[in-house]
Amino acid sequence: MVYKGNAYMPQRWKKLKILLFLCLVILTCVVVLAYMKKTEARFPFNKVHLAVEEQEQDEFINNNMTKEQDEFINNNINEENESTMIKIQNFMKNFTLPKEALDPSTVWYGNIYKDIYGLPLSAYDMTSFEKIGEDWIQFFPDFLASRQHYHLRNPSHDPDAFTRITSKVSLKKRSKYVVGDVFVAHIQARDQLMRNKTFGGDYFRARLIRTRFGEAVDGIPCAIYDHANGTYTVKAPLLMSGDFTLEVKLLLSVEGIDHWINFTEKAVHKRACHHAILKSDEKVVCGLHLDIFDNYSSEDLCDYSNPRNKEPWFCVRPPSGVCHPIVEHVIEKLPDKPPHEISRETKLKFGRFGEIFGSGSRIRVSSTNYLMSSAQLLSAIRYGMEYQGIVVPAGFLHNGHWVSLQHKSAEVSVASSRDCFRNKIVFLLGDSTMRQFFFVAVHKFNLTQTGPDNRINKHAPQLGRSERDNITVYYRTHGMPVEVPGLISTRPYISDTIDTLMVGGPDVYVILNIGVHFIHYDASYYIHRLMGIKKAILNHLKIHPETRFIVRGQNVVECAQEWALFRFEILLRNVFKDMKEIVVLNLWDFTIVWRLYDYHPGDVPLDEEARLMFSYLCNWNP
Repeated sequence: MVYKGNAYMPQRWKKLKILLFLCLVILTCVVVLAYMKKTEARFPFNKVHLAVEEQEQDEFINNNMTKEQDEFINNNINEENESTMIKIQNFMKNFTLPKEALDPSTVWYGNIYKDIYGLPLSAYDMTSFEKIGEDWIQFFPDFLASRQHYHLRNPSHDPDAFTRITSKVSLKKRSKYVVGDVFVAHIQARDQLMRNKTFGGDYFRARLIRTRFGEAVDGIPCAIYDHANGTYTVKAPLLMSGDFTLEVKLLLSVEGIDHWINFTEKAVHKRACHHAILKSDEKVVCGLHLDIFDNYSSEDLCDYSNPRNKEPWFCVRPPSGVCHPIVEHVIEKLPDKPPHEISRETKLKFGRFGEIFGSGSRIRVSSTNYLMSSAQLLSAIRYGMEYQGIVVPAGFLHNGHWVSLQHKSAEVSVASSRDCFRNKIVFLLGDSTMRQFFFVAVHKFNLTQTGPDNRINKHAPQLGRSERDNITVYYRTHGMPVEVPGLISTRPYISDTIDTLMVGGPDVYVILNIGVHFIHYDASYYIHRLMGIKKAILNHLKIHPETRFIVRGQNVVECAQEWALFRFEILLRNVFKDMKEIVVLNLWDFTIVWRLYDYHPGDVPLDEEARLMFSYLCNWNP
């Protein structure tokens, strides 16, 4: 019998197609399984993500809120706070978690609140919180007395009686200095008419430096002690030999500080006006506190405060009368004149700063010390300890590099810390100065960067990733106020970010900073923000005690506003001083020596700061 091809082949071809299809399915399964294993290796914490996919969403939310419930129970909360937490939980149970916030390979990982930022409190069936804050002056007891003296002795605010650069610094006479000695000088504050001041409170800054081509290559930060009678003592441990010049500057007089405090405590817009674009396309004015809107009652406002940490944020009720969700945050720069800004005339009146009389004196430090060598001295002292009656600074500048006494095993360069980033997950949380460190890591470690375009959406979240070395670096900004425009979903509060971290352990690092965007507001808001962050860290450490937290301090900036950052530096140290399990990184001493003229450090000092900060990934030593 002869079989024609067209009669028999269709049946054979059908079987062949089925066989090929089964082979393709099997191959696809093998590829998917291989990819999942590879992904799990890339993101060791991906198991958390997979577990979330396998459980009910309500169960995940309840488990995620347990930390906050425990915090309230442990703190013996009152019924009002307990009611608040119940309302938040009820709201979250009806909320669909954004899938991208559960995926560690996206820039949104962990930001589970991204879709509910901008909701009014009314969405939670809640009313406005009572203002919570601490008086910052409790951390500056001596300054309160100096401020009172100023008002008593100069009630007319005569500018001729203000502290000026006519103040004089004089060195304590001695035959020679050797390494290990303590340098001492004295300041007498004077007014415009060369009269000695009789009360303290002025903000001076001092350093011992050796320059080359106009830039400091060696330097030691000096501590200044206010005796509350118009005199001050300058001290510094002599940590290296050489010829040094003493530089002492008046940055802000006690009268100028008083004026700055009054200015920031007033309920007016500072420098910029915050606006919100609502979901209804209406544009409204917003601010940090209710009192900023003198012409409105509370009924005329919409409360967009964060219900979880009680961080305040208010907007004017739109013409529609409905408090629609905020979609975008925009900024309108205000005129550089009162009441929005301290006027130029006022700055000249209160803020004339510069080197005082006697600044520029020189000393020679010999290396000859028969009791202790320089190496022995450096091994014997550490940042914060008392040495011959003074507190040891965080380090000193030598040959253009910062020698840390806070972290003595700092790496020699940023590039050399690459190995320490292997198999690590790093969260960088804070303003644009923290974002600079993200870009340093991306550039130095050749990371693949993903995330929204920061030129369009300022401070948008970013992710840096190295497949080869299993390095993962996330950047997040902090919550309002932020004086740059952007989507409200990209402004997570730092305490929220920490509360929703789905990972922890010795290979997880959280490095954070906050400050610059608060300097034009009353300092009580800054303290409240720090206290919320501290609580979030404590809660996380209860579950993951080995997670590494670094709180980065402020930078010195050569301007009259520097005192505001100095105040924040002191407040930050006080808030976190009892947390021995974290690092409060002192960059203030570094930037005293390596002075900055902008909030954003240039390439060279930025690399030095990054080298110091990243070295904690190599050798954790809080």
